[in-house]
Amino acid sequence: MASHTPAANPASRPQPAPAYSSTGLDVWTMMNQVSASVNAVNLGQGYMSFPPRDFIKRAAQEAFIEDTHNQYAPPRGRPRLLAQLATRFAEKLRRPIDPGSEVSVHAGANEALLSIFTAFLEHGKNHEAILIEPAFDQYTPNVLMAGGKPLYVPLRISASKDPAVDSISSDDWKLDIDELEAVITANTRILVLNTPHNPVGKVFTRGELEAIAAVAQRHNLLVISDEVYEHLTYGIEHISIATLPGMWERT
Repeated sequence: MASHTPAANPASRPQPAPAYSSTGLDVWTMMNQVSASVNAVNLGQGYMSFPPRDFIKRAAQEAFIEDTHNQYAPPRGRPRLLAQLATRFAEKLRRPIDPGSEVSVHAGANEALLSIFTAFLEHGKNHEAILIEPAFDQYTPNVLMAGGKPLYVPLRISASKDPAVDSISSDDWKLDIDELEAVITANTRILVLNTPHNPVGKVFTRGELEAIAAVAQRHNLLVISDEVYEHLTYGIEHISIATLPGMWERT
């Protein structure tokens, strides 16, 4: 007589860890679904309305047919790419950069962020990371997956502005340094700084960055400086906090 094992109750099957199962859909997925359901124009994600430049397409084609390019790439990136990135950022940050020890290539900023959180936050240690709100929606789940605890500090609209009657620019959003310092505990290890800021577009000034740097140095914090929009400042000077005195080693 044939027999079979009954299907397991879904509740008895292996389940993902809480850090993963508790996270919901990301904002892009939600916006894509909502906009598609009502046939709306979706401005929530940067879909390109133009193809890549011809020289980029030619370089990709040449890489495919080059016989020396069909092996696994080094995990940190190909040496020529690392050298080019070191040259580019040495010019921007005004200091020599060693491509062998100070540059790595990741599959997008999200992987880079998770790698850093995983390296500096430990499960079971109650390590904390400060996030400035509103914030890129991937910061919180990345901190949680790395075993950390997110702490939130808001950007606030300047007291001289009334949102009900005034036009609010990106520069009208301010970080209260006292409020930032008040959330720091002995377990706080990381401060995430996003400039230009997503989503409000704020470009932090040198004075604001110096105040943040002073807090980071007083409390021995690592600063993760997310500068993915560094070229979208519309004439405002973008300054990397890594260029400030004492900040290269902790950024």
